[in-house]
Amino acid sequence: MTLQPISTQPLSIQTNELLVRELFTALNEHDLASLQILLSPAAVLHVPGHNSNAGDYYGHNGFLEFWSKLSQRVAGRVEIKVGDVLANHKSAAVLALSVAERKGEKLENRVAYVLKLEEGRVTECWIHNYDQTTVDAFWS
Repeated sequence: MTLQPISTQPLSIQTNELLVRELFTALNEHDLASLQILLSPAAVLHVPGHNSNAGDYYGHNGFLEFWSKLSQRVAGRVEIKVGDVLANHKSAAVLALSVAERKGEKLENRVAYVLKLEEGRVTECWIHNYDQTTVDAFWS
């Protein structure tokens, strides 16, 4: 196996990393116009857990429904602080810290988002919480 300098890697990997970073910026800023561009109309969001937010959400409206549900239930903003983004031609992983405040309690949850990418859009997203029990307790 011959290693190549990063500059010769396909541009689509860098483009996919940028796409994913733009998605999380749009979520944090409630930028609906950008979300409609970045998400496939048939996108699916998989939310784990045993709380009222858990389940599968479908399409642009599903992602917006999930994000709106979170925002309505907190005193202040829900924020996703993106750390590392790992991307290739078909998928990406985002290591992040999700921060929310509700009923005087603060949640700082380490999260891994796994995304499927097709034709320059996010088609599927799985959320993996570091401590699902704490997340469930916070949102219950």
